[in-house]
Amino acid sequence: MNLVKIITAFVAACLITSCSALYYGFLPGSDYKILKTEKEIDFQGRSFNIEFRDSRGKRNIIDCSEYVLDRETELEGSPGLQFFRDSLTAMVQGSNGKIDPASPNKIVVELEGLSFNLIGRGYVTVHGFVQFKVASSFMNKTYCSDMTDHDEDAPLKSNSWATRKTASRLMVSGSMRKASENFLQSLQIAQMI
Repeated sequence: MNLVKIITAFVAACLITSCSALYYGFLPGSDYKILKTEKEIDFQGRSFNIEFRDSRGKRNIIDCSEYVLDRETELEGSPGLQFFRDSLTAMVQGSNGKIDPASPNKIVVELEGLSFNLIGRGYVTVHGFVQFKVASSFMNKTYCSDMTDHDEDAPLKSNSWATRKTASRLMVSGSMRKASENFLQSLQIAQMI
């Protein structure tokens, strides 16, 4: 009998918090889209040859923030680059674009910063940092975001309940979505010319 109650409670909790929604690019229990652009972007099936590079080196600050990046996080090294690559690739594909190594539309994306930080004592502000540079024959630009839980488009608000680890991960994801969407909008414009 207790097992039936536990299973029923688990299923109800999953339905209430939308457990399966994270797979589709949403945070459980919210409408925040992590891997989908806010504005309509449609590449109309165009293909892109995107080469990802990790250019973080010993960089401790990004252009759009005054705060020092924490270089001792789970995002250092290849896991961070893979997380960035997977997120940007999902956003391109979600905007009706294709990733094709044979495409003549070669784009080099250099990750220059990816981190998070909890700043303050007592009352903490969660920051998500990302910066990447894009180089191709049709565009050269740096995209940067320092998102906090005070930003209107953040996945968490200053009064949200979350563990430090969850809050940090969500804020980095939100910051990456924001910078990546700016890149995709520029890419769409460049492809229309």
